[in-house]
Amino acid sequence: MKRRACLVGLAGLVGLTLFATAAPVAASAGVRRLRMTMTISNPHPHSLQAQRLWCYLPADLPPSQVLQQVQVSMPYQIESDEFGHRILALQWAEVPALAQYVISIGMEIKQGVPAISNVAVSSAAVPSTAARRWLAAERFIESKEPRLQAAALTLQRSTPSETARAIYDWVQQHMHYAGYVADDLGALYALTRASGDCTEYAYLVVALARALGIPARMVGGYVQAEDAVLRAQDYHNWAELYFAGRWQLLDAQKGNYLQGAEQYVAFRLYRAEVVNAVGLAHRFRHEGQMQVGA
Repeated sequence: MKRRACLVGLAGLVGLTLFATAAPVAASAGVRRLRMTMTISNPHPHSLQAQRLWCYLPADLPPSQVLQQVQVSMPYQIESDEFGHRILALQWAEVPALAQYVISIGMEIKQGVPAISNVAVSSAAVPSTAARRWLAAERFIESKEPRLQAAALTLQRSTPSETARAIYDWVQQHMHYAGYVADDLGALYALTRASGDCTEYAYLVVALARALGIPARMVGGYVQAEDAVLRAQDYHNWAELYFAGRWQLLDAQKGNYLQGAEQYVAFRLYRAEVVNAVGLAHRFRHEGQMQVGA
């Protein structure tokens, strides 16, 4: 699945059906309202039966991010998994020949990023059990590969926070931004070719951190300072490292180190294993012969 296939923003929402995990809240600091659309179509001269679609919504990652409300322009279900993902599940008993539908989705999230303080002093804290699950090598995160481990050793410092800063600085200097690349290339590619898009920056940061025993994860979503209509071309990947008792933002491609986390809206935590109905796709998965896109 290509990274940016399908999500196209429109300014309006129509015919909304409400689902709420909590009571709606008034607009205030820390509350973000986002909108996006997905278009499904039947290009065939015959009807299609039993079509299904799953796509990521903003994840529930308290205390930094909580999905409070979802509005969709057709009947739907919300699914979840152990990592905090929220998945929108849609199905059609029949899609008529040559039909096309635009699905409008409204989302409200509450963000509460803790203040950064005393990072260096507290950074030796032992990672939680949940954080330690983000230490293993995975597809595209080749933290056990000898060349990557050798590079990581040159970046090791006396504390996790100092090591994280060394990784961030080195990746920024090492990598050349190649513009959008449709396919995942991975951390080893980024190390050896010194080139890639935001995904390779994030993979490389995560792999270097895991090679040095720091829990790290790649996150996919959007960087939005205000309420917004989400566009496919704005989808972004970044890294988060666990130290000082919480997950910390390291976005080497955009130049954000521990700052600006309140602008980042996480939809997906990368895993090489299938953990929900979206499977290994970045953004959505569908079953059937319908097309999903603009």
